[in-house]
Amino acid sequence: MPDTPSLILVKRFPYRGQNEEWSNKYHFSGSTPGDAAAWKVLADAVYASEKTCLLPEVVLVRAYGYEAGSDHANAVIDYTISPLTPVPGTLSASGDPQAPGDAAAVLRWATPDFSHGKRIYLRKYFHGAATNGNLAQDEVLVTMKTAMLAHGAKMIDGTLPGAARVCGPQGAVASSPTVLPFLTYRRLKRRARRNPTP
Repeated sequence: MPDTPSLILVKRFPYRGQNEEWSNKYHFSGSTPGDAAAWKVLADAVYASEKTCLLPEVVLVRAYGYEAGSDHANAVIDYTISPLTPVPGTLSASGDPQAPGDAAAVLRWATPDFSHGKRIYLRKYFHGAATNGNLAQDEVLVTMKTAMLAHGAKMIDGTLPGAARVCGPQGAVASSPTVLPFLTYRRLKRRARRNPTP
């Protein structure tokens, strides 16, 4: 059971001719929001940073807030219900190819913890990614990488509401945000396999 509060931001984007949802979950240290309004303030602040890493085709649709030790959301914020509206990403990638939907750029923070002699990292995945001119090279678009690094720094600088800082589920301190230079594959919604054409 996590010893820290957490926030899930659910995004939607077009994938294979239909809308697909994916999310990032942020555990954090600092004050736990006291009510739904405070959770929305935190969600809006985190997404204000996160949306700079996302193309306009990607929109925030929901957020869930969890108190430490809880499996049930203490706050549910639905941006598709008036007076709220889905919030699009703001990253510009004009002229640069967009990667397939199940490709993702990876942001990670180092922690002081190790497992089997290897450092443990906290990772966040960003779908709707763009690449540097040559899709075959799978390099993350420079402007996207820059935005992700700034987002990674923002999440641990203590300026979020309640002095929230991203950490591990059990409170491991996050530091040194980095962006992996190449896109990776991350499975989206599980789908039935297509039958081969006879």
